[in-house]
Amino acid sequence: MTTVHITKKSGNSKVGPIPVTTSSADTCPKSCAMYDQCYAKTGPQSWHWNKVTAGKRGGNWSELTDFVRSLKPHQVWRHNVSGDLPHTVVDDVEYIRLDLLKELVDANKSSDAKGYTYSHHKLHTHNLEALKYANKNGFTINASCESLAQADDAMDRGLPAVCVVNSDKSKCPETTPQGRKVTICPAQLHDNVTCSNCQLCSHTNRSNVVAFLAHGARSKKVDEWINA
Repeated sequence: MTTVHITKKSGNSKVGPIPVTTSSADTCPKSCAMYDQCYAKTGPQSWHWNKVTAGKRGGNWSELTDFVRSLKPHQVWRHNVSGDLPHTVVDDVEYIRLDLLKELVDANKSSDAKGYTYSHHKLHTHNLEALKYANKNGFTINASCESLAQADDAMDRGLPAVCVVNSDKSKCPETTPQGRKVTICPAQLHDNVTCSNCQLCSHTNRSNVVAFLAHGARSKKVDEWINA
């Protein structure tokens, strides 16, 4: 069963003082290319995530949607510092749970909050339409990509996209293969910028790809994987 922990005011220096959530690890698709290299599997976030996954912290989906309904209009909040969207598996294919996603989208719309998140789910027809539905209805879901070419494809298909890149910012291309601007996460570059005052990832209809420099204890492994 999916467990979600709610932090009403994040203390993370990069995120800033906004509400954030963490979902249990069962929400992460095993098809994710970053499944083994995920930054959230090491350090303090992993300790928290493990407790959420074990059911020692957090609550159920209804508690999440009740909380989202209680937010003030235009409140920016980030779903899933770690974790992804609940899904079912049929014949080894992962399908996003439409019922739970709709409940979350409806809750976000009800409070007129400004929720956003990221998903590593494969963009087959079912999942693509699910993510497009959320984005069209006020809840921004970024396609998390492992290459700029993949980000181009996601944006061609109607989704905002983000991409992991080499930890060395000088190696980050300025544009994607199709010529879209690549913007390195401002919170990774500037001490006075956080998710709370940047909000770039919360914009659905943007034309640029947001690039995240590989970070955390496994950044070298991610660099090796990117360069392979």
